[in-house]
Amino acid sequence: MGTFSNTFRAKKLRLYYLVGTTLLCSLFYFIGTWQHGGATRLFTTTTTTSLVPTCNNQSPTTSTTKTQIPKPLDFASHHSADHLLHPTEARAKHFPPCDPKFTEYTPCEDVERSLKFDRDRLIYRERHCPERKEILKCRVPAPFGYRSPFRWPESRDSVWYANVPHKHLTVEKAGQNWVRFEGDRFTFPGGGTMFPRGADAYIDEIGKLINLRDGSIRTAIDTGCGVASLGAYLLNRNILAMSFAPRDTHVAQVQFALERGVPALIGVLASIRLPYPSRAFDMAHCSRCLIPWGQYDGTYLIEVDRVLRPGGYWILSGPPINWVHHYKGWNRTRDDLKAEQDKIESVAKSLCWKKFVQEGDLAIWQKPTNHIHCKLNRKIFKKPPFCQAQNPDKAWYTKMDTCLTPLPEASDIKEIAGGKLSNWP
Repeated sequence: MGTFSNTFRAKKLRLYYLVGTTLLCSLFYFIGTWQHGGATRLFTTTTTTSLVPTCNNQSPTTSTTKTQIPKPLDFASHHSADHLLHPTEARAKHFPPCDPKFTEYTPCEDVERSLKFDRDRLIYRERHCPERKEILKCRVPAPFGYRSPFRWPESRDSVWYANVPHKHLTVEKAGQNWVRFEGDRFTFPGGGTMFPRGADAYIDEIGKLINLRDGSIRTAIDTGCGVASLGAYLLNRNILAMSFAPRDTHVAQVQFALERGVPALIGVLASIRLPYPSRAFDMAHCSRCLIPWGQYDGTYLIEVDRVLRPGGYWILSGPPINWVHHYKGWNRTRDDLKAEQDKIESVAKSLCWKKFVQEGDLAIWQKPTNHIHCKLNRKIFKKPPFCQAQNPDKAWYTKMDTCLTPLPEASDIKEIAGGKLSNWP
């Protein structure tokens, strides 16, 4: 009996809720209809105002005010799309293919256009993009006979000749094992100017001096990369390298790198910053890259310092390193090469870098983990001064600085400025 009573009460309560909700909804509906709907009514109110008699004895005036209730809302469509273009008429303009001579056209790296610019410090080999009136309005075609590239890791060692039809390097660098032409393809033995035994063996030599396998070195930048064999073989060590080189007499070195599947960029150290933010790389490398590191007040090493992380390494091989044994082969005098190395050593010291090691044809410097001591050293090394109020991460089309990019503040000499980063992976 008790159960039946409880059930009846619950049903009765739900009925009350239902009736109450229905009444409220109906009430709000009628209120809304009354405010915005229904017939239009016109109410007229008459107000009589007695005025002070004037000299011409005019009678009091009466004013009439009319108030009109708004008309019902109109939801009918008053617009149409008849004036719009037909889909077939609205398509983008069709651009024809360019002349076959433009198969390797690179707008901002056009060789003919670059000759109009200053040759001092290789500025003419920087990016110089075409004016609006010079922009091609055609589709750049693929080289004749172009084929889909080999898949990685096969692409590291082979590239179709039709994709990069340039044999120049196979002749000029024949004795250095850069690249060989074999039938319908190029092959890459992994050699370089300073590592004729191959990039793998060269990297092993570096690995004996600094640890390349513990994951602390994750990113690298290779200046004057050739065909990017160093970057290709660093991938085996889980190190991602960005290689860059100018579009010079070697013509297709970056093109070879990209066809191999190695990250690369056409670029040069001249007057504009590298297109990377500060503290972007764990390691920087130059193997006979022919960059005048000691000249222009050390501007190029200052730029390398900007993109190196705290504690990062700069590796140099080739002139002037180990000049005592190579000066004859380099066709340079002992005094000339010694003076060049002295300049590099001086600039590195002014940046507070430590000469980590020099062994054989390799020299390695290390950037400090913070600038506590370096700020004290400014009393001795007046140049370069620390940069003031500059954005260290601004890169594209930004002039290089001749000042030292300050690291984030640190409270202890052992502290890594900006915080320690985890090793890969």
